[in-house]
Amino acid sequence: LQLLTVNVDASSLFPDVVMNAHTSDVACKKMLYHYITHYARQKSDLALLTVNTLQKDCADVNPTIRGLAIRSMASLRVENLSEYLVGAVQKGLVDKHPYPRRVAAMGVLKIYDLNPTAVRETSLLDDLRKMLIAELDAGVVGNCLIVLKEIDGVRTLATKPIVYALINRIKSFSEWNQVLILDLVSAYELETIEETFDIMNALESRLGAPNSAIVLGTVKVFLNITLGMPDVHQQVLERIKAPLFTLANSGLAETAYAVWAHIRLLVKRAPMLFSTDYKSFYFRASDSNAVKRLKLSMLTDIADAQNTYAIVTELTEYVTDVDAAIACASVRAVGAIALVSADDIDGIVDRLLLFFDLDIDHVTAETIVVAADILRKRPKHTGKCIKAMENIDLYDISEPKARLALIWIYGEYGEDIPSAPYYVEQSLLNLSDEVTPRVRIQLLACAMKLFFKRPPEMQAMLGSALEAGARDLDQEVRETAMVYYRLLERDVEAAARVVNSRDKSPIYTFKESTVDEKTFDMVFTEMNTLSVLYECPSETFINPDAATRRTYNDDEPAAETEDLVGSSLLDHADMIDFGADDASDNASASGGSAVNLMSLLDIDVPATAAMSTPTAFALTPSPALDPASFQSKWASSTIVASGVQIALESTSALAQSGPSALSHHMTAHHIATMASGGQPDAMKFYFYAIDRDGAHDTYLVEIVVNVSAKSALFTAKC
Repeated sequence: LQLLTVNVDASSLFPDVVMNAHTSDVACKKMLYHYITHYARQKSDLALLTVNTLQKDCADVNPTIRGLAIRSMASLRVENLSEYLVGAVQKGLVDKHPYPRRVAAMGVLKIYDLNPTAVRETSLLDDLRKMLIAELDAGVVGNCLIVLKEIDGVRTLATKPIVYALINRIKSFSEWNQVLILDLVSAYELETIEETFDIMNALESRLGAPNSAIVLGTVKVFLNITLGMPDVHQQVLERIKAPLFTLANSGLAETAYAVWAHIRLLVKRAPMLFSTDYKSFYFRASDSNAVKRLKLSMLTDIADAQNTYAIVTELTEYVTDVDAAIACASVRAVGAIALVSADDIDGIVDRLLLFFDLDIDHVTAETIVVAADILRKRPKHTGKCIKAMENIDLYDISEPKARLALIWIYGEYGEDIPSAPYYVEQSLLNLSDEVTPRVRIQLLACAMKLFFKRPPEMQAMLGSALEAGARDLDQEVRETAMVYYRLLERDVEAAARVVNSRDKSPIYTFKESTVDEKTFDMVFTEMNTLSVLYECPSETFINPDAATRRTYNDDEPAAETEDLVGSSLLDHADMIDFGADDASDNASASGGSAVNLMSLLDIDVPATAAMSTPTAFALTPSPALDPASFQSKWASSTIVASGVQIALESTSALAQSGPSALSHHMTAHHIATMASGGQPDAMKFYFYAIDRDGAHDTYLVEIVVNVSAKSALFTAKC
């Protein structure tokens, strides 16, 4: 077993281990069975010798031995032994002791992964469904639930007898199994209104559980079953606030973040219900930055006529936070409240503009961005905003978003800012020195707007900016400059109308602030999942077919590898054959090492390369590199391709001869092996090659080969 932990192949000891498997010592038996299950798939012909011993142990008087034997038999993963495995599991499901029954229930899933047909042709799944209701041991029921959920899905189990049987004894289950039960209940379709109250009464105590997953799972059940009852739904929201706040303010930071994320979802759904609890969203000393950002978002949502100024006063204190990200987020929160508030916001805008007096660079930059939004949506506050910013020089602002906003303000309100042309003069005369393309485009637009407002001051600057923009390396900047130039060349008055065409009437809704109701509803139905943390439905980050991929069939590798590979970056025609009969012919026809290495590095190889020998790229016949140099180069080299997974045409040589087969194959193509080893399901190789001509570049490649799946994972550096 120590050899296994250090990834040394000890399969040659398999016959000797099998001969000693009859020992009566429990500790030794555990270690022997662990070894046997580890190498049973590799030594499938000898694994049959262990069946007799395991079957005897399945009838042992010691329930621990019986459970160990059942678990070991189910873990053999040798398809030819399926009939023996099914028999052992069937006996285990009716064992008198709960431990063998628990192990047997999980064994059904292992057999299903190996041979689904063998499970479905028997009564194993029906037996598990019956045990969900009749079984007395909570651990056995939990394992049955896990197995059936994995195989058939949760909705097939959401029947009234099963749901009621599990709810009535939910307190006896482990925390993990309680979460599974709550997930099952949330999928149950109610038949009558009375069931709604029966279920809520039965699960009421779970709102006080110390485990956050249980509380959130219960909240999900309550909200889902009351969606069609608005009055009850609102009462549920009122009921769950206290448990959620208690849970959010206790425990680990990671748990707190998950709970606050769910509270944010509820706040977005019913902000008025949380408006009176606004003080619960104030910062605590123990809050992480992630939680603080969530609280800022929620404070913005729950602000109303009664609490707006209290919230803004609190947010003003956060603006001086030592963390720049939190300080900027606080400024944005104050601005967001000013933008959405329906009442008079003079006091909020005044407090916002006072942030300029703090003389903190990142606060000033963020305040400029927020002020620009206020000018767009609340034009009646233009006078005080422009007066507060009329002395801010573009030279003092480095944040790209703030520069964009300030340049836009100079262009739109240049007639009210006396020094506006001079603030942008240096940037216009040195347009190419501006790093961000969007800022360069905004500078061109600002120059055009100011030109029609203050022509004498802007004429020379505009000409210089258009000339530099026309030569800009960025296509969008270049095209913008050319459009402005042609407008001026064709019709100056038309150019003035185009440049100053913005409607200065109030903007009631920013498109970027709108919420997709359909997406929000989908996330709401997926509470207590990652969808709430990611703020998007599970279908956007989970493969919908993943749950059905439980089969492991060596007879159909093509279909499986196709799913694994997807759109591989390597052309199938350039895949290296690890032992097929025509390997040598393919190597010589494709130009030897050159074409194969280019395939590893994801360099397109023309179809005609197979008919001619490449001359522009060749490898040193006997490359030399010591381990220390290899490690140093691996750490400093540039990644050419990473995580590229491809299908292999044949792995027969690797299966028979081990890692040496691939090493010999690569040596023939002038690619040396630095290290190799590992088990058949994860053989790892480190190769290197040196360019014979040119700069003598060194190419380094890491390959992880799965022999049984006939796939390989590549990482290449140069």
